[in-house]
Amino acid sequence: MSGTIDPHVALDRSGPGQPVLLIRQEFSHSPDRLWRALTDDDELSAWFPCRVKLDLRTGGTIHFLFPGEEPDAGQVLEVLPEKVLAFSWDQEVLRWTVEPAEPGRSTLALANSLQDPAWAARVAAGWHQCIEQLGALLDGQPAGQEPSRPIDELVEKYGRLL
Repeated sequence: MSGTIDPHVALDRSGPGQPVLLIRQEFSHSPDRLWRALTDDDELSAWFPCRVKLDLRTGGTIHFLFPGEEPDAGQVLEVLPEKVLAFSWDQEVLRWTVEPAEPGRSTLALANSLQDPAWAARVAAGWHQCIEQLGALLDGQPAGQEPSRPIDELVEKYGRLL
């Protein structure tokens, strides 16, 4: 089991560009299992905010498919197999890193540049719920699990933190 999902969340404003939302969560699954959940279209779509179609190569395209909306696309900026996946989405960059932890465990780290830092708490809350869905997927539970906490409660939590 992945255990309780309670990611470490911070906002880095030290760089010259957009502030970066930093999120880390450890899972009781191997790095290769976590990588598959991050890069397989069906698995990624099971926990990501929308359906995704990913051309897994630097320079490839990632398509974001929200029901009832026009498809959106970003560019794959970096792929280091079983370690790093970075892509653009709208005016932001998401850089996912898979790190080995103790045997049989791994850590997922997300660095999400924010176009509008006023949305930091809401973005953090959304990723919190996505990471819960990822944990459920890794643990073999069906997709679409009910979030453990309402989004507004998470927005309030991260609003105080960030």
